Amino acid sequence: MKQLVVLLSILFSFSSVVAQEYKSCENSAYCKKFIKDKQASTSTISADFTESSYSSMLKEAQKSSGELWFKQPGKIRFEHVSPKKTVLLINNQSIKYFDNGKEIKNVAALKVIRKIQDLMVKMFSGAFFESKEFTLSYYENPTNYKINLTPKNKRMSKYMSVIQLVFSKKDGTLKELTIKENETDKLVYTFSNIQLNKAILDIKFSTL
Repeated sequence: MKQLVVLLSILFSFSSVVAQEYKSCENSAYCKKFIKDKQASTSTISADFTESSYSSMLKEAQKSSGELWFKQPGKIRFEHVSPKKTVLLINNQSIKYFDNGKEIKNVAALKVIRKIQDLMVKMFSGAFFESKEFTLSYYENPTNYKINLTPKNKRMSKYMSVIQLVFSKKDGTLKELTIKENETDKLVYTFSNIQLNKAILDIKFSTL
């Protein structure tokens, strides 16, 4: 009897895993419209996030956490709280980056940050659907849609092989963002405690 219980638990666990596997989306046009409509009706987003950095040079993923605020049309506050405090402030064309309270003004670093800014705004505003920089592929499982963005530019593809976005089928919110350099090196953001259309003061995106 005990062996039967163990066997059943294994089978149910396996079934659960299989059910969550992704397959090609049956109606990519509907998926696109569903997410675009949701993002068009969203003026602000606030959420907690965890960041997991995977590398072939490390045995375990490096973990950090923080909070995110987004406000249309192009304002983002991306704040790491643990293990150290860094804050990225994007207020349309104005970009500021702080490391432990000190503003970083290195020109090379700001160029990289500007690229991150452009990417993040596209992810949260839905502009990535119209981007000519990527080829989009649509997938789904019973609870989520997954959209793969593959860079067309060879230079960009040296730094990232694919960007993966996971959206909830229930409410269209972005649950996970993965930036892959290759199969072993990747950066994964998981979002939780998501709040939509909550009032956020503009000062949030310009000062610490």
